[in-house]
Amino acid sequence: MTVLNDETLKGESFTDEALTVADRAVRAKAAFAAAVGQEWIIDGERLAREFSDPYDTLDAPRSQGSYVVQPGSVEEVRQVVRIANEYRVPLWTGSQGRNNGYGGSAPRVPGSVLVNLRRMNRVLEVNETFGYAVVEPGVSFAELNTYLRENDIALWTSVPDLSWGSVIGNTMEHGLGYTPYGEHADQVCGMEVVLADGDLVRTGMGGQSNSKNFHTHQRGFGPRLDEMFMQSNFGIVTKMGLWMQPRPKVWRSVWIHAETDEGGYALVDALRPLLMDGTITNRVLIMNLTAIVTALSKKKDWHDSDGPIDDDVRAAMRAKFGLGNWNARIGLYGEPDRMDVEERLIREAVAHIPGTRYESREYPGDVRHEDVLPPDQAVAGIPDMDLLRMLDWYGYERPGHVGFAPIFPLTSGDAREIHELIERGSTRMGKDYGAAYALTARSMLMLCLIIYNAGDAEEVRRTFEVTGEMIAESAAKDYGEYRGHLQFMDRIAGQFDFNDHAQRRLNQKLKDALDPRGILSPGKQGIWPSAAELGA
Repeated sequence: MTVLNDETLKGESFTDEALTVADRAVRAKAAFAAAVGQEWIIDGERLAREFSDPYDTLDAPRSQGSYVVQPGSVEEVRQVVRIANEYRVPLWTGSQGRNNGYGGSAPRVPGSVLVNLRRMNRVLEVNETFGYAVVEPGVSFAELNTYLRENDIALWTSVPDLSWGSVIGNTMEHGLGYTPYGEHADQVCGMEVVLADGDLVRTGMGGQSNSKNFHTHQRGFGPRLDEMFMQSNFGIVTKMGLWMQPRPKVWRSVWIHAETDEGGYALVDALRPLLMDGTITNRVLIMNLTAIVTALSKKKDWHDSDGPIDDDVRAAMRAKFGLGNWNARIGLYGEPDRMDVEERLIREAVAHIPGTRYESREYPGDVRHEDVLPPDQAVAGIPDMDLLRMLDWYGYERPGHVGFAPIFPLTSGDAREIHELIERGSTRMGKDYGAAYALTARSMLMLCLIIYNAGDAEEVRRTFEVTGEMIAESAAKDYGEYRGHLQFMDRIAGQFDFNDHAQRRLNQKLKDALDPRGILSPGKQGIWPSAAELGA
């Protein structure tokens, strides 16, 4: 199978009777067109422009699909899967297809048929009483938020940094937002899934026809299967229930600015007890200075070199924007008297850290979006696209970025360890980076965005080489990744090596049982069908 991995495009041949993947895709094209309509088959210039890795090199892209198929209903998805089985052509499924920084719409196996679900864009139900929505995969966070506001529904969305992404797609990738409902995977309640043979299954209580609890109770009778379809290639999710936060009476955006790196690390230890005891309920983000300033200015405003910024530049940035080297963003919600107590506890917890500055702003729960300061919007689930401004930092004609996202325990020592690792990588690349600790009560993710010139093939190569080294160095320190670019999926999966990679063997057994011909997104998250089944 020819695959995109962290070394090169190599591997066994995904062929049968001397047909390449591209050959099979050509043979299947008419059947797909008959199933979804010729107008929903996309190829040529639009394929390259809209359904590829937008941050790959133009002269030698690492992996491209043969064409795009856009089904408009569950029944059409089922037909697409059956056709793929008949012609033995691999599919690569995306919801919006905007998983940029992790490979966009590009497949692991070059020549795969890309299944894009943007046409399935209905908000099927919103239940204000029980606080949930039911959506199709083409619904973006911005669209769901607009639906709630236009229908005066007193529920909040939780949104990631870029609101153009699919609610289902982001959740399937363990994406996150910054309200108390920001761990999106934890809010899932009931899925509808098309399996590799075209069968249709509903998880949890949805396994009972006409269940009154499909989207109100997360577990059914027997194993809970929802998680099995996240970060996997075992099925195509066509519908999902998602719990949402009731709109609070008032809310506050609290910021703590730590002037030094040591102060930033200390914030981690100071906030952990408040996360564990429920004083703080939202997904706290502690952002480095560059993560904020790159969205507010350009490098030429500060530095006449392409090399990483220095301490003098950081001092000037802190002074101009009133920021610290690290900046914690916290949301508080509910009654003002209760939030007063929560703020007092937060202030007391960080009072011992030298060089910290505290600020807080309060808003009514039904505040107009335009009346909320941009830095405060995320903790209220207000959609925006401001993060894309970071790509203008260097002024490249074709900017790109790649993500580095290790998981580690919620301690100051681990925060320092990961930050120093990134600093070393940044120095080797000669690049600035935006970084943020995304806290849970016991662990945190490092969300690190590395910007590069996608128009320079050597710079792309070097950026991915060093990012791969950082992933390996992180694993050597016993940390694992929460997410990874296509190029690193096999490497990351290989780091989960307990009992001679027993977890990978289990994933392969599940793959072979559910998808014996290996047609659904082969290689996603390092999950491959067994070699004996390829082309069978």
